[in-house]
Amino acid sequence: MLLQLEAVHSGYEGIRVLWDLHLEVGEGQIVALIGANGAGKTTTLRTISGLLRPWRGRIVFDGQPIHTWPSHRIVQAGLVQVPEGRHLFPEMTVQENLELGAFRRGRPERGRTLREVYGLFPRLAERRGQWAGTLSGGEQQMLAIGRALMARPRLLMLDEPSLGLAPLIVQDIFQVIRQVRDAGTTVLVVEQNAVQTLEIADRGYVLENGRIVLSGTGQELLADPAIRSAYLGL
Repeated sequence: MLLQLEAVHSGYEGIRVLWDLHLEVGEGQIVALIGANGAGKTTTLRTISGLLRPWRGRIVFDGQPIHTWPSHRIVQAGLVQVPEGRHLFPEMTVQENLELGAFRRGRPERGRTLREVYGLFPRLAERRGQWAGTLSGGEQQMLAIGRALMARPRLLMLDEPSLGLAPLIVQDIFQVIRQVRDAGTTVLVVEQNAVQTLEIADRGYVLENGRIVLSGTGQELLADPAIRSAYLGL
């Protein structure tokens, strides 16, 4: 397994949000973490990223315990998060935002990765000199993903990538997630859009009140009557 959470408890200032969390992400997979707003999905990503320190349990990435590491070391190890809300630099160009994702890499490698990202996102290539703040919501989400890919992550974590986007743009974003996985990057995606997330997921977990209550392949969860009723409105 590329990533393992073992009995992780975490939270904020004395308020426990995650309880005894067990989660695994295999290399080359898309793994979905779904649940209602407030279930603890973002807290899970923040704990994996080192922005929160787990109260108990272990987080293992590529065989190494990382739960005591600072966040910058976790990024250097190849685990990169795209936060909810994108957090771009609006008065910098598309290309400048992308290059910030690879600021630790040498110029030849940065140029090579930039060409790969533009190949994945042709619209960004067309707008490379445009200010990020003038892009559409979907283009900004593509830019946020592209900036993360500039760091050449082994595991990319996406927090609500479809939030606030039009349905047609959401389809584009989920297609991009597939392409990222097919190009060799493992993906952990947190989403409230359960249907489309589970359709592309190799494996999924359902989080309720800080606890994993169900897990299985994406197709198994889509077919589960409890999931169809609670999360899919069917």
